[in-house]
Amino acid sequence: MPKKELKEIFISYLKDNGHRITNERILILDSALSMGNHFDADELYSKMRSDFIRVSRATVYNTLELMNNCKILTKHNFKGDRARYETKHGRKNHYHIICLSCNKILEFENQSIEKTLLKVCRNKNLKLTDYSIQVFAACESADNCTLTNQPCKIQ
Repeated sequence: MPKKELKEIFISYLKDNGHRITNERILILDSALSMGNHFDADELYSKMRSDFIRVSRATVYNTLELMNNCKILTKHNFKGDRARYETKHGRKNHYHIICLSCNKILEFENQSIEKTLLKVCRNKNLKLTDYSIQVFAACESADNCTLTNQPCKIQ
């Protein structure tokens, strides 16, 4: 979905829920949508500061929550003390494997998992609306275990 449409969705959400529409919130939206990987509020705040965009840390945190609430971002808690975000639009359903040693986030897709979830819900007379699957593991070798949070695509 184009950024323009996401901006319109966000502005509508803010209006409909009695939140102010500010330049800072729109700048935060643009910056968050430009983040390529999973990120936390402090990483986004630092990036904006390095791009000479002046916003308060509190406004970044609050705006990320609003963006999560209106389904532009997905918020994850990967067994850590900080919430991490990723853009939701334009992405296929995917799952995460997180290394408990280095916090590397691996993403993968698997249609069999989706089919199983749909079948289980159907058998229980439920309608699947959303889901999140997180798997925690450890890198098998120290050479592959890095101290980055850069997601890797695995098959």
